[in-house]
Amino acid sequence: MSLQHELDAFKADFKAGKPPYNAPPEIHPIIERATAELVASGQTARAIKAGDRAPQFRLRDQDGNEVSSEELLAKGPLIVTFYRSVWCPYDIEFQAINEALPQIEALGASVVAISPQTAVNSRKSVRTNELGFPVLCDVRTDAAAAFGLRFNLPDYLVELYKNLRNVAPS
Repeated sequence: MSLQHELDAFKADFKAGKPPYNAPPEIHPIIERATAELVASGQTARAIKAGDRAPQFRLRDQDGNEVSSEELLAKGPLIVTFYRSVWCPYDIEFQAINEALPQIEALGASVVAISPQTAVNSRKSVRTNELGFPVLCDVRTDAAAAFGLRFNLPDYLVELYKNLRNVAPS
């Protein structure tokens, strides 16, 4: 199954309130409203696109080692993915990247994930998902901002997420 099919299936299960998410139906209009407002704000247009020149970054990986985009790019192409945290169910993207990793590396490219989570949670992400690439720690979200991906959540969505602690999978 392709990553897009897996993402579509995840979204359908989440909207249907299926386990392990058990999401109540009343949350979906709230999430959809926040998404529509984000798009209307123009934020999505500010994010860099595939093929754009990426901003440079220097971050620490899950083991505390410094990783520089400049050094990685000196070796070949670089694929960068952003990831919210170990709690995020969209880590299914990691499985697709891991599956493609041998072909990516055969082409001389490398992969990094960037997350605002701490090193402890990044190690957990690497271990849990059996990743063959590092998860870099962007705790202050400076790299996310440079890529045009940092934005503020509306207060009503923050409140929803706080209330979902009992709903989200562990």
